[in-house]
Amino acid sequence: MIEILKRFDFLSVVKLVSLVLVLYYFTIGFNGIVSPEGTYYSPFLDHYLNFINWFRGSIMFVSNLIAHAFGANSSIADHQTMKLGQNIEFIIWLPCLGFGVMSFWISFIVNSSSTVKRKGIWCVLGIVAIWIINCLRIALFVVSVDRGWAENKLIDHHDLFNVAAYTLIIILMYSYTRNDNQNCEISHKYLPEVQG
Repeated sequence: MIEILKRFDFLSVVKLVSLVLVLYYFTIGFNGIVSPEGTYYSPFLDHYLNFINWFRGSIMFVSNLIAHAFGANSSIADHQTMKLGQNIEFIIWLPCLGFGVMSFWISFIVNSSSTVKRKGIWCVLGIVAIWIINCLRIALFVVSVDRGWAENKLIDHHDLFNVAAYTLIIILMYSYTRNDNQNCEISHKYLPEVQG
């Protein structure tokens, strides 16, 4: 147990958690700034730099396409609402977008020891993967409501998304660190030996 504690890097954990919190709460704060009903509303940021609406819009657009492919009569009503027929609405709120999961992924990658280029590639890879499963989740939810499938009483679609997203992140973390370790072994193999 003491050996494990000696190897445990508390500073890395603090940096990881700190960056997760900064990214996540920045997104929440920014959402308040770009919401017209917010106290500190900024029309400029809302109209020109609202990455939250861009992200939400892309998820809704692709989810709607997937739902249509499975025969659902869905449509996009406004910047955060999808409709099914005339009566059923799905509101895509900020927590539905997966920014918490993405904050964790970005923090993990940024706190690793790798090149900036590699970190950038893996950050984008993780965000795209999370985006894809989010699109699939919302499309599946729309299709399930359209077809009248019974609601699962044990787990709702938000929890299911979190399980899928964190499973995906664990797989990506394993791939990232495994690939990183292989790169270290290769670089050590070609280093000249120091003669004493």
